[in-house]
Amino acid sequence: MSGISEEQLQELADAIADKCDDMGLDHEQILDGIASTLLAAAATFGVPKFNKTLESHGVCVVTLSEDLG
Repeated sequence: MSGISEEQLQELADAIADKCDDMGLDHEQILDGIASTLLAAAATFGVPKFNKTLESHGVCVVTLSEDLG
């Protein structure tokens, strides 16, 4: 799996932020939607376990239920 460039990451983040603004979502709704979408993407791509560390920020971990992964 190859990484995403800083430019691509910023473009994706901007598109997500713009869409969330257009939809009038609050912070909790945005996080819920992103989490649900991340889980659905992992299931769709057949990736039962995934983690991403952003240095000096934190870690995001996705673990699908065994019946999905």
